[in-house]
Amino acid sequence: MLSMLLGTTLLASLSGCSLVESLLGDDKAVQAATDAETYLMAGDLPGADAKYQAAATEYAGQVDVASGAAFMALQRGDAAAADQLLAAAEAEAGERLPEIKLRRALVALDSGDLEQVKAHGLASGLPQGKLLAAEVALADGERDEASGLLNEAKAAGGPVGDTAGAYLDLLASADPMVSGLSEAQALWALGTRKVAVRSVEEVVRNLPDDFPGREEQLLLWAGRAASTGETQVARNLVDALIFAPEGQQWRKIATLALIACGEGDGATCLRTLNGLEGTAPEDGLADARATAAVLIAQADPEVARKLAGPYISNAAARALLEAGDATAAKESSPGGVLGQYIAGGG
Repeated sequence: MLSMLLGTTLLASLSGCSLVESLLGDDKAVQAATDAETYLMAGDLPGADAKYQAAATEYAGQVDVASGAAFMALQRGDAAAADQLLAAAEAEAGERLPEIKLRRALVALDSGDLEQVKAHGLASGLPQGKLLAAEVALADGERDEASGLLNEAKAAGGPVGDTAGAYLDLLASADPMVSGLSEAQALWALGTRKVAVRSVEEVVRNLPDDFPGREEQLLLWAGRAASTGETQVARNLVDALIFAPEGQQWRKIATLALIACGEGDGATCLRTLNGLEGTAPEDGLADARATAAVLIAQADPEVARKLAGPYISNAAARALLEAGDATAAKESSPGGVLGQYIAGGG
């Protein structure tokens, strides 16, 4: 299965971590970046934000200052400011320019500007940037361009190479339904998730019977459709799933619960997921309950609290926050960015 964690993992690099190993430039700028990162690593987001903003005022061209300040801007939901901060560091970035370009691609990804994702990804020259650019090309139906970039990314090896190779395996198929999976997968990876699940329904339902993992793909995309509120697509894919993969029947049942929550039927959703206690894997069930809680939070806050209340996770905290229970959300948060947001009053 293609890794969908790439974007999230790369986005974390915007924080400018590992400064000790990469410090360049004026000593005062270096010290300002180090001080700001100390606040960030301690979980003091307001303190880190203030420090990075002050550092960016004096040392806008220093890569680590710009990267950290851009990360904080994203936490405030200001992607435009994040990009401006990174752009200002390009002139003095030197050999670290590819780093800045990749981070600008990730900021563009966060804001949904796929044209800029591709432009900055290519300009970075890095395997991660080429993979992002290839995904945009796939989403645009440019398979030949995507294949060239994917082959370059694959040569890098590691998780990026594995992901590129998985895309190439799909594209190599003569069956249009199999190769079509690559485009839907790219759309999902780029964050255009409702578009992805709407476009993939016919593709997945018409995969050849001898396609390895056909049932897994039906189950995977049914769950994705349900998690994005595309309940009819999810139902259609579940209906096409005659037999769930071995040991995965619980996922089919959990998907039906997500559909119920997505349609506002909290009682059925809660009853179905409660019925999986003791039979489904603990972690998998916790994820399903948190996802269901997010889906039902606005329509039925009480059910959302019952679904997410027992768990400690960002998803559970988010669901409880959307259900209007900030106290429970704080108790369910494992900390980090969301935890700081909740602790600060949401």
